[in-house]
Amino acid sequence: MGKKRKRVRSGRAGWIWGTEFPVMPGGIGVWAAPWLIAASVLMAGTLFAGCGQEEVREGPVTLTYATFNLDPEMEEWIVQWNQSQEEYRVEVLEYEDSDTGQAKLNNEITSGKSPDLFDLSGINVGSFISKGILTDLDPFLDGDVEVSREELLPSVLKTYETDEGLYGILPEFRLELLAGKKSLVGDVGDFTVDKLLEMMDGLSKDEILVEGFSSLGLVRAVLDADMGEFVDWQEGTCCFDGEGFRRLLTAAGRMETVYLEEGELAEGLANGKVLFNRIYVTDLTEYVNSVKAFGEDEISLLGFPSETGGKAVLTARIPIGISQSCEFKEGAWKFARSLLEEEFQTKHVSFCLPVRLDILRQEFEKAMTQNPYGDGPDQKAWKPATEEEIDALYRGLCQMQYSGISDKEVWEIVSEEAEPYFNGEKGVEEVMEVIQGRVALYVSEND
Repeated sequence: MGKKRKRVRSGRAGWIWGTEFPVMPGGIGVWAAPWLIAASVLMAGTLFAGCGQEEVREGPVTLTYATFNLDPEMEEWIVQWNQSQEEYRVEVLEYEDSDTGQAKLNNEITSGKSPDLFDLSGINVGSFISKGILTDLDPFLDGDVEVSREELLPSVLKTYETDEGLYGILPEFRLELLAGKKSLVGDVGDFTVDKLLEMMDGLSKDEILVEGFSSLGLVRAVLDADMGEFVDWQEGTCCFDGEGFRRLLTAAGRMETVYLEEGELAEGLANGKVLFNRIYVTDLTEYVNSVKAFGEDEISLLGFPSETGGKAVLTARIPIGISQSCEFKEGAWKFARSLLEEEFQTKHVSFCLPVRLDILRQEFEKAMTQNPYGDGPDQKAWKPATEEEIDALYRGLCQMQYSGISDKEVWEIVSEEAEPYFNGEKGVEEVMEVIQGRVALYVSEND
């Protein structure tokens, strides 16, 4: 249990288990001319004679990439990238996705054997930043001639950003958010918990805030959208005993979970009897189908409430960071940057939105002009996206705030302790005190 699987990319597709060097394409052996053999013998003698001198590095530099669940898209890209490089190659280190695997990775980091690159989707990014494990990528991005900040969606680029720097990048992403008619729900900047409570107060008996959303569901979404509002890993503190969390629990406690048939939901969204639609934006086709129910009215994509306005739940696909102890940071950045370049963004982003603005604009154009279901007799009913729907999405993408710093352990504590409050078994003060104590202990032990 907890054993790390060491997997090395070869020059051809496929993994070669337990080997130290790539197998050359076409076979496992390499023919050598007699003069080359003689030169090799001479070189070996020279190296042995110079024992104690600096070792001569031969072949490409190996960069290790740590992950708990290797994404198939990343697996394919590593093969392709390794085949195109002469100076560097990426080796995958896949750890068991469990407490044992997490402990093994942490032990290797503290013992000076840290991987060079991290799949950020499987780690506590906030803790890694506070411990100085991750490299600030700002200098690399600012000095790059292949990719610039201006080419990337700026709000999404900030997902792994703190006041101290940029600690991760992501090539593609999905969103979960609340959307509604602008005339009824307002703008994203106004979407606070107080605003949500005000909306609840204004509902009539035959009106519904949002279909199929529970008390814990709202708390989970708010924490997923920005755990940093309640946990400060840099300072090693948390604030689940403050007024902000109290208001969140109060709002969540007033949620009524109502389920509607598909036709009833569409009708309610169209006539304003259902205030919000919970939307999962995995691609533009799904987004367009979700917002058509609002009819011709202008739409606001709000995310979920926070102290500073709406924040969407962003799920980053293949987010990547570089270890501070990486010896070859330029090579590591070269690989990380490749995920932002045109080839990856056009050919490998699937069921997600791309982070590059030029590719995103191309997808917008397709959504308005090309039927994704084809032109055959069995094609599904398709309505192209309108400019207004695309404008609403782009405006939401730019205005909503995102954070990739979340923590499943904190969420498990909150969900376990908040449930009795929602069930009427405990008061809000008692629940907040227990949550604050447990999370504070967890943060202190892992900071």
